Amino acid sequence: MSPITHFLGSWAISDATGLAHRDRNLVVWCGLLPDLDGAGIVVDMANRLLFGTETFWYGRFHHSVLHGLPGAIAIVLVVSAFATRRVHVFLWGFAIVHLHILCDLVGSRGPTPFDVWPIYYLGPFSNELTIRWAGQWQLNAWPNVAATLLLIGYILYRMVSAGRSPVSMFSERAHHAVNQTFSRRWQRLRARRGEGHWSKLLGLGGDEACKRGRAVKQENPVE
Repeated sequence: MSPITHFLGSWAISDATGLAHRDRNLVVWCGLLPDLDGAGIVVDMANRLLFGTETFWYGRFHHSVLHGLPGAIAIVLVVSAFATRRVHVFLWGFAIVHLHILCDLVGSRGPTPFDVWPIYYLGPFSNELTIRWAGQWQLNAWPNVAATLLLIGYILYRMVSAGRSPVSMFSERAHHAVNQTFSRRWQRLRARRGEGHWSKLLGLGGDEACKRGRAVKQENPVE
């Protein structure tokens, strides 16, 4: 799956862990770090653009270094060392890495049916436990798009209901600005829907509906 979908999914799960803010962020990083083994794509592109040579670092190492059991253990050991509740972050991080692996197993295929990405679960030390799924769907297939949209919807819900968002991982100031902006717009939308609801309920229209809606809003201010 896309790194964006991995990020949103990891954040959504970390949000439900009950951990402190710092530890939740560390769990999210556990869900992102497996894709470090795809950094070879930068080398391949640089070699192609600067030197006109073709290299295959991305295809050689992606899904074979950090997308397996050794990689999962290495990632969570390093990340949990920075946690307050290390055991909890280790366990949640281990689960998140495996969710990342599962998502890539089912939804990371290339443009042709032959471009299936296998998972080398014991890689890079052994190819003995290599997992392939012939039904793997394309990276841009509708299940991936639907999952991303659902995750965005959940994040917007949590932004309104709990004041949380993944933006806080990078900047508290940006998080507060985004949260306040979205919350204000959500309150305005609720207020407008409230006016329309009372207008229909009371059988009003035009200016009379607006006046009655404002009166109801004043008696029941938006939370």
